[in-house]
Amino acid sequence: MNKKLNLIFKKKKIYKIILYLFLFILLIFFVYFFTPKFFDYSPKLIEESLKKNSNFNIKNISNINYRFFPSPRLRLSASNLGLEEDILEVEDAEIDIILNPLRLFNYKRLHYDKLLIRGGSTNIKINKANQLLSYIKKNKKKINFKKNTIILSQKNKKLFVINNSIIKINYKNNIEELSVNGLLLNYKISFLLKNKDKNKTNIILKIPELDISTNISLKNEDNFKTFEGLVDLVILNNFFQFNLVKEKKIIINRGFVRNNLINSSFEGEISFKPHFFFNLDIDPSKVDIKKLFFIIKKKYFSEDLRGLEIIKKINGSLNFKNIFEGNVIFENNKILFQNFKIGKDASIFFDAKISELGKKGKIEFNLFKNIRHKVNSTKELKISGFITPFSSKVTFEQIVLDKEIFTAKKIKNYEEKFKKEVINNSLSNIFNISRISNFFKNFDT
Repeated sequence: MNKKLNLIFKKKKIYKIILYLFLFILLIFFVYFFTPKFFDYSPKLIEESLKKNSNFNIKNISNINYRFFPSPRLRLSASNLGLEEDILEVEDAEIDIILNPLRLFNYKRLHYDKLLIRGGSTNIKINKANQLLSYIKKNKKKINFKKNTIILSQKNKKLFVINNSIIKINYKNNIEELSVNGLLLNYKISFLLKNKDKNKTNIILKIPELDISTNISLKNEDNFKTFEGLVDLVILNNFFQFNLVKEKKIIINRGFVRNNLINSSFEGEISFKPHFFFNLDIDPSKVDIKKLFFIIKKKYFSEDLRGLEIIKKINGSLNFKNIFEGNVIFENNKILFQNFKIGKDASIFFDAKISELGKKGKIEFNLFKNIRHKVNSTKELKISGFITPFSSKVTFEQIVLDKEIFTAKKIKNYEEKFKKEVINNSLSNIFNISRISNFFKNFDT
């Protein structure tokens, strides 16, 4: 009997200990998670803390709520953030300030470990890229964005928009990282910037569906005002490598491109002020023009219009020499071919313009050639018209031979002749020098 009583008393003691322990944990839980709810986290305290710890200026704090799940935090609704020197601006976002658990009860100061920004849009100015890289190197707080729209702009003009983005800015083990994942023109894109040590930065960009990836290694000593580095870039099985030096402009040297269509060296410069522009000299040692034209036709003159917006954003010049000469200029949504010389001894000259891509896209052209008339005499030939790549059609609009303007009937006859002798069911044959030469050789003189 006594044994049973002793056993009961022992069990009661154990139950009491468990109960007290449970009550203690429950008390700690309520004090830890709910007491800060009654602290006065004023807009002024939040503004001062964000400015001091993250160099953020915050505006339009419409509502402040304390949340304890999944961890203690302050939630700010419909707020705008601006980073120092207008490097970036966040609008209409919901901001969670993840509080430091070890300093939760110091309500006179706001201590946090991380910022979580949800929704809204983030405007990043291209000409502030150097300052943004410098900020990432200095920042010691974690900053995450979810379901945010990134707008890359220049002079209040949108260049690119990345939707549904997830952004992380981390500092760990003396390594600063910026990672971005989202959708660019409905294509998945990932971007990683990593500072491994004081003066070295790695940049990795991937757009898998477009088969685009790049790895950039940079060295800098003055917060990216100037830098130099090496770029490895892969686009649709095209491999690019070049060295770059950034001072007032970005200078590219010792560059080359390699694929199954072209081997070429290149050099030139890229500038971002007053707007984005490139000027590159291309010196090819091998070019398969027929295959290249077929790929361009399939990619940019088809019913699939995805990716065309990227072409429209490009402004610059590609200057070819060696195998053929001429300039391809990207300007105001147009692609211009100027001063091109092709054929043996550069005997054919032409200019062209692409003002529309896609299924309805056309290539307007003006072609010039001196036609042998007699033993020691030539006549100047000019043919104007357009090429419709989608339907593999070439249309002659005007033919002038030594100031003689051909009639519509005569133009039509030469158009049919060109179709049979040159195109012959394949538009790529317009780059067949032998066929082109025979066409002009038998031209009416």
